[in-house]
Amino acid sequence: MNLMTENRLARRASIMETARQMIAEKGYESITIRELAAACRVSVPTLYNQFGGKDQLLAAAIEDHFVGDPDQVKIKTSLIGLDRIFAILDFITFQFLQAPDFHRRLLEAFGSLDSMQQVQRSITASLAYEIGQELGVMQDRRELESWADPELLAGQVTTAFISSTIIWGSGIIRENQLTAAVQYGTGLVLAGVVAGDNVPLVRQRIEAAQELLRDSQKLSSKEQQHPDSPQAEKVQAD
Repeated sequence: MNLMTENRLARRASIMETARQMIAEKGYESITIRELAAACRVSVPTLYNQFGGKDQLLAAAIEDHFVGDPDQVKIKTSLIGLDRIFAILDFITFQFLQAPDFHRRLLEAFGSLDSMQQVQRSITASLAYEIGQELGVMQDRRELESWADPELLAGQVTTAFISSTIIWGSGIIRENQLTAAVQYGTGLVLAGVVAGDNVPLVRQRIEAAQELLRDSQKLSSKEQQHPDSPQAEKVQAD
């Protein structure tokens, strides 16, 4: 790779990172192409030439965020089967918690803007495909019941994951509950179809997540009864 290509890729990465920051601060719909250009320190024609417009740039920034992280490469190359499925789900959940404002804005846009529907479908399909591939591997290794359809099952696991993030995005559950909610929901989908040594692994994951959710629920109930307690103030600050 020559220096010119490296500089072009570096500038593209910088533009997409700036776009993600603006989504977190302003929301997808509020951003204009002129604001994007000014924040990225490039001209409006440059953005059009590189990306085709606001929607294409923001879509590229969002998709790159989910599929371009180098840590995902490590997951893909070092793990297989159920371990990789769990690692993928945990890693994406971690991404949500590392940038909660950005992801809440995304969830809002996914639910309200027609221009985001294709991006949402692409991200969802990519996640379902990765999970489906590993479920197929598990079936070949007799770690998944022979009657299970890996593609359909992957769609259900993906739906369970998305449902947890939507509930989190709406404020029904807090940051400290999201990981457990994802692990609980996706684990329950897999519990009836895994086989062999994976059965106790899935059960342990579900039980651990259930315990965390139960403890969080008890704490929330106490906070509602005693809203001025130090514990309630601490959780509200979180």
